Amino acid sequence: MALGLCWTRSTTRQHSDQAVEVFVMLSGFVIALMLSNEGEPYDRYIFRRFMRLYPLFLIALVYGMMTGHLYGSVFGESPWLRHVRAGFQTREENLTGTFFEHMLLHLTMLHGIVPDTILPQAPLMFSGPLWSISLEWQFYLIAPLLIGAIGFRNARRMAISAGILLFAIGLQKVTLHHWKGEAPSFLPLRFPLYIVGIMSAALWHDARKARPAVLAAAVVAGSIIASLFSPNILPLLMWFGMYFLAAAHDKLGVPRLADRIISSRVPTFIGQVSYGLYVLHVPTMMLVCYYVVFPMGIQGRFYGAVTITAVTLPITLILAALSFNIIEKPMARWARGYRRSARAPAE
Repeated sequence: MALGLCWTRSTTRQHSDQAVEVFVMLSGFVIALMLSNEGEPYDRYIFRRFMRLYPLFLIALVYGMMTGHLYGSVFGESPWLRHVRAGFQTREENLTGTFFEHMLLHLTMLHGIVPDTILPQAPLMFSGPLWSISLEWQFYLIAPLLIGAIGFRNARRMAISAGILLFAIGLQKVTLHHWKGEAPSFLPLRFPLYIVGIMSAALWHDARKARPAVLAAAVVAGSIIASLFSPNILPLLMWFGMYFLAAAHDKLGVPRLADRIISSRVPTFIGQVSYGLYVLHVPTMMLVCYYVVFPMGIQGRFYGAVTITAVTLPITLILAALSFNIIEKPMARWARGYRRSARAPAE
């Protein structure tokens, strides 16, 4: 994203949206499998999800506030961004007089539900990546209800699942006409994609048992159906392609090399620190642009983007590794233990 942001605003928004759409389906899938396997009560589930997101979210929010004043300078002085600087320079203008409204919304992680017509740039204020954290939190709040309703074991459950998907598509269509904003951070806008992830989880055990040819046909059918309500086909192809390879993994034999690669140290490390890498990279990039790259006087777009990425990436990786080991992992361990101890007397 660092590279894309320093190229064009429209390209960044398009590619970041597509990356988030893959993550949305993955999130629906993972949360559905987690809840179906663990069967934990709602209070414990939502507490653990909250503690997974909130501590680092607060750090990223403060970091974004500390570097927010650089947006105007970075995009105003950049020799590569003359055609998009106006939109980014309005951040400070939109924040004037509405700081506490934006702050209170962010502290609830519900800043994504407010359209620009009510509070301009609410999902993107302070730090851009945090818009998708609000989207994820909105999903967490209602996920158990959806996951408990979706299933394919009998005709009744299949009808309920189809009805939920149709409702989600209809809600998305209605919301598109009324919710206006730069980032699709209101849950109904991405609701159907979460349903795709949940449905993929509900069919996971059957998918793993299916013959590759049958699974391939089902995956193609799922891709076609999902393309009817998704604005981007590439995330769907990526999701269903990965789903097919993962489900047919034992039968194909081809992905064994991929297994070794994915389970090696570097991909494992990136996966562990991915949350911090995502929410901390933009404020870091603002600092790098303003204090490192611009003083170097680089004029070319390509060389500027390469330099920004080369400096921002290692710094952000270090910060993400620190946040994982000092904040994320200890807080997740504490949340698991706290809820168990809190319920122990009653049990």
